[in-house]
Amino acid sequence: MILFNNDKEIIFKITNGILLIWFVGALVFVCSSIIDLTIREPKYTYDEYKANNCSYLYIDSKEDKATSDEECSRLYAIYERDLNMNQNGLRSLYTSFANVLIIGGTLFFLNRRKENKKV
Repeated sequence: MILFNNDKEIIFKITNGILLIWFVGALVFVCSSIIDLTIREPKYTYDEYKANNCSYLYIDSKEDKATSDEECSRLYAIYERDLNMNQNGLRSLYTSFANVLIIGGTLFFLNRRKENKKV
């Protein structure tokens, strides 16, 4: 499969260049989706989250404890929402893998060698 042969017309060379860049981008997206699925952020309980991420709220003596607790619970709600939104990683992987197959198939069929059969 020769993508940029001198015998090809300019439109095929441009199309092959665009498809090749798109193919590499799709492969990067597949790798990113695989990494997102395999390396996930740990699920914390509220007490663990509070101990790990909200300690700076309680250091400042100007704020009262109730305000710090409200702010920490608000941050924990955002953390849970973001964690739930990342559950769609498998769908993203399937979509990006289908994208790679479509682009790869298009590149293959556009640039396959035509065999002349003489009988």
